[in-house]
Amino acid sequence: MHETGPYPDAPRCSSEAELRELRASEFWRRSELEDEARRKWDALLHRTDLGAEDFTDEFFWVLGEYPGALLVLELFRAARQDGLRGPGTQAPPDGRPDGVTVPPLGDISVGDIEPATDQDSATEPDADRFLNLSIVWPLSRQTVPADRVLAAGRTYELRVDIGRLADQSLLARQARPFPDGMLGHTDDGGRGDWLEVTVLSDDFDLPAARHSVFLPRTGPSWVCPCPPREHAPHTCEPVHRGEHLYIPFTAPDEPGPARLRLLVSYRGNQLQSVSLTARVGAHESLDGDTTASVDYTLTTGYAQLAALPARTAAVRVGRPVGGTMTIDVLAQDGPVSSFWLTEHQVRGALQRVRDVLFGLHAVHHEDDSLENLIDENNAKTPDAAHDDLAKLAHQGAELFLLLARSRPEREALRRVLRAPAAIQICQQELGNVTFPWSLLYDIPLDNQGDLGRCAAGWAEVRRDDTARSCPEESRHGLNTLCPFGFWGYRHFIEQPPSAPPGRRLQLWAGRDGEAPALTVARSLTIDQELMDHHLTVLRGHFLHGGVHDCNRSDTLRKALIDATGACIYFYGHGRRPDPLVEPPSTTVLEIGQGERITPRDLAAWADSSPWRQSDEVAPVVFLNGCHTLDTDPASWLTFVEAFSAFSAAGVVGTEIMIEQGMANEIGERFWERLLAGEAVGSALHKVRMTMLRKNNVLGLAYTAYCSAELRLRNVS
Repeated sequence: MHETGPYPDAPRCSSEAELRELRASEFWRRSELEDEARRKWDALLHRTDLGAEDFTDEFFWVLGEYPGALLVLELFRAARQDGLRGPGTQAPPDGRPDGVTVPPLGDISVGDIEPATDQDSATEPDADRFLNLSIVWPLSRQTVPADRVLAAGRTYELRVDIGRLADQSLLARQARPFPDGMLGHTDDGGRGDWLEVTVLSDDFDLPAARHSVFLPRTGPSWVCPCPPREHAPHTCEPVHRGEHLYIPFTAPDEPGPARLRLLVSYRGNQLQSVSLTARVGAHESLDGDTTASVDYTLTTGYAQLAALPARTAAVRVGRPVGGTMTIDVLAQDGPVSSFWLTEHQVRGALQRVRDVLFGLHAVHHEDDSLENLIDENNAKTPDAAHDDLAKLAHQGAELFLLLARSRPEREALRRVLRAPAAIQICQQELGNVTFPWSLLYDIPLDNQGDLGRCAAGWAEVRRDDTARSCPEESRHGLNTLCPFGFWGYRHFIEQPPSAPPGRRLQLWAGRDGEAPALTVARSLTIDQELMDHHLTVLRGHFLHGGVHDCNRSDTLRKALIDATGACIYFYGHGRRPDPLVEPPSTTVLEIGQGERITPRDLAAWADSSPWRQSDEVAPVVFLNGCHTLDTDPASWLTFVEAFSAFSAAGVVGTEIMIEQGMANEIGERFWERLLAGEAVGSALHKVRMTMLRKNNVLGLAYTAYCSAELRLRNVS
């Protein structure tokens, strides 16, 4: 055990400064603090190889893993707010700081800390809090009953708060706790967090604005005149605070159904999304049917949101209603664009971009054979790379026009995402439409001539495989072809699926204390020599945890149920569904000698497991080269949902079928980067850049459905 200080340098971040104070206080010796947590924190304080961001990640990782560490930190903070600091801090005789009640340790949860005396304690410390939403009349602020038709052209208000579940809330029948666990508590001197509320609609008339509410550590949210600045204390008095946020809106002039979307975010991370539908008539009357439901939740209760860096932009993808879907783009300073697409448009765009992407590396002949267009090193010539990027750029520019139709929307989107950014894609629950976000191209192109090569951009690719921007971006004019015009080369794009009840957003994969192991589900109908060489390389990568070979469905089922390893790897063919026994939109994975695995098989295996899957292992799943040439975008998301039954931390896969030799190289590089300690977002980006340096653009064909911050535990 290290001695307390002296430390070699000044604190790298606020977390380190706080941990040093905790280490020097009497709270460090509290019995509730686990010995392992104490040891990890002590070692962290004496590490000199970490920057501020990595230190913060490690600090909050301990909080997420050890409930006693979270309890002791909360007790220490409460005492410090009362003026008790430093080595001389003494706890009262009963072991508690004044004003703090300690529940039995076995019952501790994130919300089990009593509020400070100046905080509203309308909810019990251990009670869940919920997002409440109602429609009210503006003057009386009385609730409009859900069975009332709204009058065309009349103004109403949305009433929003977070706290106890209100009986009159439109969300009461679908109660889902608000994901407030382990928010950063960086605002108002650590007393709570500023959240942003955004409401969007194509039917109702309302201002495109972002509204702020303050959520204290316990008790209900409030609104006040204080500016929502991080770390800044509140200057308002309790009498200045309102219990609810009121957002005015006007019903459309035409009778019929009208819809709106409400999103609650924290530092750009979309916490919850709500869809509301109301019936509008010529006059207010009975026979209305206003409904609302939570359709996306980033995490439920225990995600380490404070360890997540802020997101520059978020994209909410709604599930199709009446053949159309909505897509909302939000930045931290408010909405950027909102539009709708028909399923026909999405399917057409997806088919065109897949056709182009596949045609860059192979030709599919009528006898089902493939002619590979890439050399034995998975490379092409510089001229071929220019032509490939030009073909993709034209498709990507069409996708960008779908995303932002008007010039102001395009200008706003380019302004928000000019610099390298982290973009969060929130796919509404039960949605079945994918969108190739990495292939969006936002440099203006027309159809009148050849595209001009950006020499500076290509030079940056050759110079640095972590590069994410062009040094001469300001010189990009009409019809400039630069690799960093593609979102997939410039941004980290994460697509975490909506968390079901009881599940959290995973930032770590694997079982604590065990070296990462790889479970390979492989087909025996592919090139044997390439497969053997690939497995040899992977065994070298997973030297400590090992590689578990599965070439039968029964061995794979046992491996999944037993949670054999932190990494699951499907390597082989994808097959079209059998029309006699399988739905037409299903993608089928092949294992062994033609055995077929569908999402329904995975669901059945999970349901029949003798024990309930947990987050203990939370593996990373990689589907490499397995996607068929089907055109139905629903087929891909079914596997993402199916693996959630096995508590998968994330799924990575391809948009198209990939030639085996190239799939080998991409798989080997991806696992190598993860085992080196990199997060999925940076690892996937580095794989794309490495392939691009070989004049190969197919790295853009890979997509990650998870947090960009997901890492493997216990890597060397």
